Amino acid sequence: MATIKSASVKVMLSYNYNHFEACLNLENDDGLTMHEVDEARKQCQRLCDKALVQYQKSKNHEANRARNEMEKRSLEREVTEIRAKDKSLWSVTDKAKVKALEDHNWDLRWDYNDDDDDYRWSN
Repeated sequence: MATIKSASVKVMLSYNYNHFEACLNLENDDGLTMHEVDEARKQCQRLCDKALVQYQKSKNHEANRARNEMEKRSLEREVTEIRAKDKSLWSVTDKAKVKALEDHNWDLRWDYNDDDDDYRWSN
């Protein structure tokens, strides 16, 4: 059996019109075993799988953020109408909406944009 001096492993995945690809090149003057080539293929597949999961997570996060932005704008409009009324006429629901918006705006003060940890991968 001939000794394999170098090998190239490539894995390609497509998901939702996005393409994920990883390529590993192996080279060893002493030669490579089929087991080493297969292990490289598996590692390459894992990298593509991680990219796909990261993409799905990011896509879902952005979809939720967009939905929440629309809900927030709607709530802001409602609260503007509520605040135009005399406070003694506010219903329990009106008070809850005003408080929810105030709490949301308060929480935004502490958003340090460090949520990147959700998208980092451990080795």
